[in-house]
Amino acid sequence: MATKNTSTKRRQPGRKAEDIHMVWKHQAPNAEFAGKPLTELEAALVAVQQANEDLRVSTNARSAAVKTRDEKLKYLADMLRVIVKGVQSHPDHGEDSSLYRAMGFIPYSERNSGLTRRNKSATGTGNSSAGSEETAA
Repeated sequence: MATKNTSTKRRQPGRKAEDIHMVWKHQAPNAEFAGKPLTELEAALVAVQQANEDLRVSTNARSAAVKTRDEKLKYLADMLRVIVKGVQSHPDHGEDSSLYRAMGFIPYSERNSGLTRRNKSATGTGNSSAGSEETAA
């Protein structure tokens, strides 16, 4: 059975580098491989760790910025709702005004009730399948 450190599963490059660093440091600290000393590997590891930390800080800053933006959007939505209510209740403008229409709303006098009625079948049998056949034909 493979242990955690000798697993044959693919490791992330950063984790692999940490494992190699640990083994190199303990078993052959003065050796150079391919002309690279242990200190060069350590410097590269520090650079990667610093980049990871910078990324964590940036991620946290982005999360904070998104939260701030969302709070400001909520405040804006609340303000718009109050303004629209103000236009609706204003004696010179109201729900039937061109200002209300220009803001993107349907004036009160142009609104439909929303009530729709189904067409009844011509035979009056009340059989919905018969009525649907007539309208489909």
